[in-house]
Amino acid sequence: MAPLRFLWLCACLVAAEEFSLAGKSVYFLVVDRFARNQASNTTFCDLSADWINNTGGGYCGGTLNGIINRLDYIQGMGFDCVWITPVVDANGFMGYDAVNIFDIEPHFGTKEDLQRLSEQLHQRQMCLILDIVLNHMRPLVINGRVNLSSIIPFNQESHYHQRNRSHNQSFEEYLIAWPPPPFNPSEDNARLKKLKQAGEADCGHHVAEQTECACFPGNMGFNCPSLSPTDFSTGYLGVLGDLNHSNPFVRQTLLKWVHEMVQNYSLDALRLDTAVYLDRGFLPEVQEAAGVQVLGEATVNNLTFQASLMHGGGQSGLLGLLNFPPFYQLPRAFCGYRIGGDFGDYSLQGTWEDEANMVGLGSVLSLQLSSQTSNFDMMGNFADNHDEYSRLTYYCRYDTLRIRQALVWVFLSRGIPILYYGTEQGLDGHQGPENTKGQDALRESLWHTGYRTDTWQYLFVQKLNKLRKSLGIGVGAAEIKGTSKRTLVFTRETAEADTVWVFLNNGENSTAMEGQTYCPGPAGHLRGRWFDALSGKPMTQHLKKGCFEAPDKFPKVLYRENGKPKP
Repeated sequence: MAPLRFLWLCACLVAAEEFSLAGKSVYFLVVDRFARNQASNTTFCDLSADWINNTGGGYCGGTLNGIINRLDYIQGMGFDCVWITPVVDANGFMGYDAVNIFDIEPHFGTKEDLQRLSEQLHQRQMCLILDIVLNHMRPLVINGRVNLSSIIPFNQESHYHQRNRSHNQSFEEYLIAWPPPPFNPSEDNARLKKLKQAGEADCGHHVAEQTECACFPGNMGFNCPSLSPTDFSTGYLGVLGDLNHSNPFVRQTLLKWVHEMVQNYSLDALRLDTAVYLDRGFLPEVQEAAGVQVLGEATVNNLTFQASLMHGGGQSGLLGLLNFPPFYQLPRAFCGYRIGGDFGDYSLQGTWEDEANMVGLGSVLSLQLSSQTSNFDMMGNFADNHDEYSRLTYYCRYDTLRIRQALVWVFLSRGIPILYYGTEQGLDGHQGPENTKGQDALRESLWHTGYRTDTWQYLFVQKLNKLRKSLGIGVGAAEIKGTSKRTLVFTRETAEADTVWVFLNNGENSTAMEGQTYCPGPAGHLRGRWFDALSGKPMTQHLKKGCFEAPDKFPKVLYRENGKPKP
């Protein structure tokens, strides 16, 4: 068996080298909410699943064929790849709580529909990223009763972790009593706060091991001692059935399933849900079994721990990650929005500070880029998603200038830009009749917008995708040149060894026509004239004394013409 396994792993690694997400841009959509089969349907929908009795549901009618019918819409923005939420037979509309991993969710379509979506994307020279879940299955307790028989193929008690189950507890009693969490964030946060106040510990955007002053998954270390790596990977994620990867049947079945999904549907890459909760030794096995690049979800703010999850530098791991540390800073940087809470105090989450502040974002990016411990071209950058507290449009209070600034960062910073569906239509996650908040509200339907291609957001995303390609900055080095409360300046090295300068600020719409000084800026005496790639206007005259005195507050992307046509 060893020689066969060796050949299989080699073949997988070769396949992973044939295609790379590096340099690509990604459109991320929720299958159930993106497009129905009926092209004329305009009824708004943001149904919630049943998270109380765990009966799931919440389907609005989006399908795989609906996606196929709207590929022109996605490709029109210039995206290279489409990332779709899980499509396996599941308990609820999001698909992250599988019931049967071997079937396609009937609400979405059939296996043939998924194959057809893959084929249609490849005919357009686009790629398909499928979201997969290996950490858990659907809740094991539904309507107050335990029923494993309907879960395929993991229908035995031994298939699930049972950490801290007492010897006199039945499996049902253990589950209904609510399994203990794998860590105690309240205790850790109280301890961290005391250490910080006493000057015995430091935390915040200037500390690589703890870029936020809070203890939560991914912040394991001296200052958060209850976050045991072992408990972390063997504990429960809410009420979901937490799979026991030490069980040979579970481990081998999942690895075989991953490999077959890639092969059967010609998948170009995978997005791995809750990767941070998986056993550290299991991640490289998943990467090898996939044979394509895996982009892991690691909701961490510890840059050192984040780097340890990635393959490279003599260590094994995933080939890519979603880039959460800068994301946690981004809403405050551009829009003054609180997405978290210091020392675990989330009472102000979802509110705004008096002023936006770019320092935290710039600091985290500087720490990250200077570490040189990860492949930053394989980190996915984003401004919002399906899980966090708010959409970009809402947390920027519909301020188009600030939204533009954030989108420029997503698309032009080093990494894989990811746009959450509906951003191009101004979806805000609060369109329902009661202006509801919460995760399900962030997963609203898109069809009621009519898939307009003339919105300013659609056209702006289209322009940013074109600029990435025309400027040659899909991959390549980046450097943070300057950060202040109001500004962020960074550079990107082009494929032709030239330098592109990006200038961002957090000014509001009312200040759009006011000038903005950035320091440093490119030296104006360098050969060639400087232009702003976004407006097409010459900017050489605004380069003064080592700084850039921009004529307005719109984002600027400066490049040297050098006799070549402008983007």
